[in-house]
Amino acid sequence: MESFSLRNSAVTVPLSLNKALTRTVIRGLTITLVLSLPSLLHAGETGHSIWGYDGDRGPHHWGKLGPDTSLCEKGMNQSPIDLLRTRKTTLDDVQFSYRDAPFHVVNNGHTLQEIEPLSEMAKSRYPKHGQTVLHFDKDSTIVFDDDLYLLEQFHFHTPSEHTIDHKHYPMELHLVHHNERHEVAVVAVFMEEGKHNTFFETFLEHAPSNVGEVIDDHNHTVNPMNLLPERKSYYLYSGSFTTPPCSEGVIWMVLHDSIEVSAEQIQKFRALVGHDNVRPIQPLHKRFVLESNFEKATTMNATKK
Repeated sequence: MESFSLRNSAVTVPLSLNKALTRTVIRGLTITLVLSLPSLLHAGETGHSIWGYDGDRGPHHWGKLGPDTSLCEKGMNQSPIDLLRTRKTTLDDVQFSYRDAPFHVVNNGHTLQEIEPLSEMAKSRYPKHGQTVLHFDKDSTIVFDDDLYLLEQFHFHTPSEHTIDHKHYPMELHLVHHNERHEVAVVAVFMEEGKHNTFFETFLEHAPSNVGEVIDDHNHTVNPMNLLPERKSYYLYSGSFTTPPCSEGVIWMVLHDSIEVSAEQIQKFRALVGHDNVRPIQPLHKRFVLESNFEKATTMNATKK
């Protein structure tokens, strides 16, 4: 299959080719996931002080910070990307089973991050072969392409890292999951300026303002289902972490529909982090992007950045 035809074609994929195309996107880069476990455990949000978003520690210099970050400069399947030329097809629904969990919010200097707890059943971030959602009634999971993934953490970026026709949303949410083969799947949700978001406000109230600080509140719970739009159709492609070490082989599912947060909440998040935390758009190279074949929403309050 020639990659250029998938990158530039706007025609609909025949149903008979749907599964093959989807699995090409999903499996094409999984060999790159023979990585060290520590680099996976926080999905790139490691909190290392050697990198940042400004000056000589910023994104344009990540690839030169050391051998562990060389993919940030040399990788051919990097994220984020501009979601403009896509291949429309019928994609399987992502089955979300998110549960309530205590607030455990970390300010790692790069973002604000909610870490999911490890239940007695989970023991680790990686389910065992043959286990299903029924085994994890207290854990947050998704099922995608018949694979079970456990939610590890979620965090935020401002402005959005992915763009549509080179336009940014004010913010973007990343929900990071792992399956039994230590493969990573990230669900991304655009956040547009609009009405006040009660759930996001509760998260911000639990967010620490100092780098390295952790808020651990077992008297209140958080459920990321409250941060998902009603419709969950998506773009699908294979990419990388958007922070060092920029490890590749990450399955990205970027939801079409956005959620609303207020201008004051966007500013409050930026004030807590202290800076924008976005990596520039990366070249698509020979990859292609699949997109759920449906009529898009008519409004898109993204802004030029």
